[in-house]
Amino acid sequence: MRTLILLFFICSSIFGQTNKIEILNFNGIYETKCDSVDTDGEKSFIRFYPNQKVITVTTECDATVFDLKTWFNLKKEDISIGNYQIKNDTIFFSTTNKYGTVIYKGKVTENGVLQLKLKSLINGFKNRNEYQFIEIPDLK
Repeated sequence: MRTLILLFFICSSIFGQTNKIEILNFNGIYETKCDSVDTDGEKSFIRFYPNQKVITVTTECDATVFDLKTWFNLKKEDISIGNYQIKNDTIFFSTTNKYGTVIYKGKVTENGVLQLKLKSLINGFKNRNEYQFIEIPDLK
C-alpha cells in the first residue's frame, strides 16, 4: 500500500504539472489595445523567447505588430530587454533600456490574455494592461 501511494504521488507530480513555459506563446507578439477614440495614446507590445528573454516596445496607437516585426530582435540596439521567470501561474520580468527599468508582474488567463501590472523605475508610473496575442508567421 505504501508503495502504491508513493507511486501515485510521483506520477501525479511528474504528469500532473503543465510545463510553466507552455503558458506563453513564442510565435508572435502580445499587444495592448487602444481606445477607438484615443488618437494621442500609446500601446505596448511584448515578445517572449523560449530562453527566458523578453522585449517590450511602446508606440503610438496606429502601429501594428507587423509594422514592428523587425524591432523584436534580441540583437537590435536601443530596445527594452530583460529576462522573465514563471513561478506557479505568475510571470515576473523587468526590461531595461537606456532610460531605465520597468518591472512587470502578472498572469496569462485561460483565454490566453496576458494581464500585467507594471511599475516604471524611470518615472514612478504604475499601470495595468491586458495584452492579446497576435501570431506572426515567419517571426525570427
